[in-house]
This record gives sequence, C-alpha cells and structure tokens, in this order.
Amino acid sequence: MNLQEFFDYKNQLMGDLLTNDNIVALLDDSLDVQHADSLAYSQVFPYEYIPETVQEGRTFICFDVDVQESVNKTYLLPTLFVWVFTHKSKLRLSEGGVRTDKLCSEICQAINGSRNYGLGELNLYSVKRFAPMTDYQGKVLVFHAKDFNRQYDPTKPIPSNRKQG
Repeated sequence: MNLQEFFDYKNQLMGDLLTNDNIVALLDDSLDVQHADSLAYSQVFPYEYIPETVQEGRTFICFDVDVQESVNKTYLLPTLFVWVFTHKSKLRLSEGGVRTDKLCSEICQAINGSRNYGLGELNLYSVKRFAPMTDYQGKVLVFHAKDFNRQYDPTKPIPSNRKQG
C-alpha cells in the first residue's frame, strides 16, 4: 500500500472540487470552471490550512486523509476530512441560505457514494460545526472509505527461514 491513498485521494478530490460548476461558483462567483485551477492553494488546500491574515472575506475548502484503523493485513480504513469555512460577510447567499451549508451539500453530492476513493463507495460519516478563527464559520465533513492495506509483490523473495509447502 505504501500510503499511496494520501496522494491519490487528495488529487481525486482536488479534481472533483475544481471541475464542479456549483462548488467553483460558491468559492468565487467571478470564476468559471475553466479558470478554477487558480483556486488550488489559494482557496482550496489539500491539507489542513488556516490563513494567518485574510485581507478580504473569502471562502475556503481544505481536506486531508488519515488512516484511522488498519482492520487487518488486508484492509485499512482511510478517513477523508473536508473543512469548509467562510468569512461572516460571505455566509448569507443572495438566493437565501448559508454559503457553507450549500457548499457542504454540493461537496456531498459530488463525492458521497463515489467509487473513485478506495474499494466500494465513499460514505459520509459526520458533519460538524467548525470555527477556525475570528469571524469565520464553517463545517467539517468526515467520509469513510475502505482500501487495501498491502499490495502483494510477487517479485519479493520469500525469506529462507520461512516454512514452505
């Protein structure tokens, strides 16, 4: 396994977020999907990130992967965390509702049940409130997956002291 999931899941999620029209519009309504790559590492981060100083109110999505448990030598249980937060000046949507709630809904529609993360389907586990700093509110979404713990390498020699047959 070599923890390749950390890399693969994050790249998959970055792609899923930045190719979704609704998510991009909620992050920055002046951008379209063709220019959404500018949001990577400015408003969308593949690690837990809290900006030190923010000049203007912005909306952020951060995400990371932990392995909560190794069930056995065959399977492990990766957990995908997605933090969504925005400045209080951006919370209210003009059409009604709360920006962070709408973003969580859009993210969930995009990836909950996806077969692009691990074996089987990615499953939403929880959504909780999150306030990373003064004047910012948000949510943290937690998704569970199941993946292979080890990948067999047939070229790896069997130790000479191991019983065979």
